[in-house]
Amino acid sequence: MAWLAPATKERLRRFRKMRRAWISLWLLIILFVLSLFSELIAHGTPWLLRYEGSFYFPRIRNVAQDVFFGNDVQSAPDYHRLEETEAFVGGTGNWMLWAPIRISPQNTISPDRIQVKDELRVTRLRSQRVAELRVNAAKAIRAGRGSEWFVGEDARFPPGIQRALESRFRNEPSEPVEVGDPSGRFTWTLSGYTPRDSAPRSVRVILREKTGERERPSPFVIAGESGERPDWWATLPESVLRRAEEALIEARTVPVDAISYTDDEGNAWEIRLNKETVQFPFRPVKNHPFGLDQSGRDVFVLILYATRISLLFGFILVFCSMLLGTLLGGVQGYFGGRVDLFSQRLIEIYSAIPFLYAMIYMGSVFGRSFGLLLFVYAIFNWIGISYYMRAEFLRLRKQPFTEAAHSLGLPTSRIMWKHILPNALVPLITFFPFSLVGAIGSLSALDYIGFGLPVGTPSWGDLLNQAQTYRFAWWLIVYPALTLFLVILLGVFIGEGLRTAFDPKRETHWEA
Repeated sequence: MAWLAPATKERLRRFRKMRRAWISLWLLIILFVLSLFSELIAHGTPWLLRYEGSFYFPRIRNVAQDVFFGNDVQSAPDYHRLEETEAFVGGTGNWMLWAPIRISPQNTISPDRIQVKDELRVTRLRSQRVAELRVNAAKAIRAGRGSEWFVGEDARFPPGIQRALESRFRNEPSEPVEVGDPSGRFTWTLSGYTPRDSAPRSVRVILREKTGERERPSPFVIAGESGERPDWWATLPESVLRRAEEALIEARTVPVDAISYTDDEGNAWEIRLNKETVQFPFRPVKNHPFGLDQSGRDVFVLILYATRISLLFGFILVFCSMLLGTLLGGVQGYFGGRVDLFSQRLIEIYSAIPFLYAMIYMGSVFGRSFGLLLFVYAIFNWIGISYYMRAEFLRLRKQPFTEAAHSLGLPTSRIMWKHILPNALVPLITFFPFSLVGAIGSLSALDYIGFGLPVGTPSWGDLLNQAQTYRFAWWLIVYPALTLFLVILLGVFIGEGLRTAFDPKRETHWEA
């Protein structure tokens, strides 16, 4: 740090005394370093493999299936399943050396490898009974489909239904009608009617039973073969109980149909037995604590790799932007005059180009990629910092030490970058964390709307986009959002500390 100005060194020492900012800096550095070694932490291919006395390095050189099975297949094997074969089990001397997490971001977890609890969800539902009645002009009712349960009930029509029936038999137009029965047990429904050449001979009326709270009780979970049964289990008829006990055994291996029965009061019930099936995205389970995404990929591994991509993108982008902004802003500020005026007008015109439209156009022509995204961002992101560097060079070019350097006959390049730049680092240092946070947030936003990194690339924004599609998958929004929040929070704390440490007001004082 010998090239830094003494005032800048003092400000950095002041920054170190700010505990929150200093700890945040180290946490961000540790997070970045860990993400750089993502392949050493999580990977679906072993580092080293020993087979029949020979050693192989699958990550460096592809090992064909023919080596293990002699089937002339030159593609790489599934190392997870290969490790479970007899050749690698039981003291054969063959082994594999894996990373701590044996999954790559491209690996789709097979459903049969996901451990779900041996539980059945048992639900009893009250079935709604529906009757179809035929009514003639004399108001006589003829039983129709599904009306067996209604036989013997009081068939007095509510006033609203009576008026609608009279209108139909007069061949008058009418709207659909739905009226509740005064007893509160039924709902009468009459469809709409358009006049015809003659009045109808009969009208169909639909009668629906009101079941109230249809699900009684809420789904009950039975764990294991002899788990505790729900309270209503003992009230089942003997034949239904026997079938339900058989279904408990069957449902653990194959899906079973719902069991329907009618109780002594004539109420229809339905018993459903469901075992949890693996459908992606899938909730957090053993060996996958952050859950799985829509493609069956481990969310923790995706977040780990996405952290590396996001931080690398942010650091490279901010470095390129600040380098270009410092170069152009410094030239404007140092030379001033016509150079400054002409350059500033060009920058203002250039800044009017809409970034998102340029990104969409470039992506449609050249395809989405990390390099293209970085290039397009960099050619737009330098404008803001160039304004600050221009102002710093304009201010410092008239300082005594700059005039002294001119008097000594030092070349322009040395005056600009050796004498003025070390004293103009305040905007670069203070804006660096906020620019980093902005770059990471912009990348996540572009991935979220589908204009960022290529499909399949680990990304926080892509996981959040999946969460919008699968609203029930809370793990797709909680963990990526927490990671994004943590990185942004650390960046803000660092930026806040640098802004306070480099605040020029701390060094001003009044003299009488």
